[in-house]
Amino acid sequence: MLKDFLRSFFLVDLAKGLWVTLKYTPQPAFTFQYPSERRPVAPRFRGVLRLQVEPDSGAQVCIVCDQCAKACPDDLISLGGHREPGMKLKALDYFDFNLSRCSFCGLCSEVCPTKPVKALIMSEDYELGTYSRDAQILRIDDMYDGLPITQYTK
Repeated sequence: MLKDFLRSFFLVDLAKGLWVTLKYTPQPAFTFQYPSERRPVAPRFRGVLRLQVEPDSGAQVCIVCDQCAKACPDDLISLGGHREPGMKLKALDYFDFNLSRCSFCGLCSEVCPTKPVKALIMSEDYELGTYSRDAQILRIDDMYDGLPITQYTK
């Protein structure tokens, strides 16, 4: 009882809080000038989905197995393909991804069975703002090349 009274009378908790503030004050502030400087992302950052191609030949890697669409908890991915005569694997015809409701959980890219190059990855792109809902649905061309990044101008 007396101990609590003395702590509150001499403002011990306030002094501890001010000590923490003063301890971190001498550190310099860091600021990224955003439109001209991009902030570096963490190694395991999960950005927007991207389809990859073979680095050597440029051929598509996606085998249209539909596992990414089945693993997506929000049902945002639809894809389809056709089988060429005499070919073992399917060719990808369309890949639609609704970015507006994505929670960036990464389940779709984790279940991708293609090796050694994953067909579907989470990229480092975090500039995803658009002015219309239609632009939030990424088609197959947007998935390979990425969204065009427009520079901010005043």
